[in-house]
Amino acid sequence: HFGPYNQLARAQFALILYRMEGLPKFTTTKSFGDITGNEWYGEAVLWAAEAGIVTGYQNGMFGPADNITREQMAVMMYRYAKYLGEDITTDNDISAFKDAASVSDFALDAIKWANSKGIITGKEYGTIIDPQGNTTRCEAATIIKRFMEN
Repeated sequence: HFGPYNQLARAQFALILYRMEGLPKFTTTKSFGDITGNEWYGEAVLWAAEAGIVTGYQNGMFGPADNITREQMAVMMYRYAKYLGEDITTDNDISAFKDAASVSDFALDAIKWANSKGIITGKEYGTIIDPQGNTTRCEAATIIKRFMEN
């Protein structure tokens, strides 16, 4: 079963990006207190850290099993686009979303970029961006599809 409405974990999303990139070979000095590199997602997370796509939490952990929030996913997509050499500049205004003020500072540029590219268009008929909401597998699939088509 695909489980479209199941929550997506942070490690799963890093693995998606790693696979999109073709499982590149890499060397790294990056590490997290909760990743050894030998887990089914370990190489993906360490590659993403080396590529500047993920940074983890301030406590030195990555939180691989934590549900990925919509703003965390937007940040990873934003950094992945930068990694690919895409133009990530935007002056997009997201104030039309009822919950725009709840976007975390670390994610504001990424949310603006993702919205300007049509990658994240909002929920509830486009009235909210739901930055702290958990991302479902079907939402992630839609966002990846939109990113690839952009």
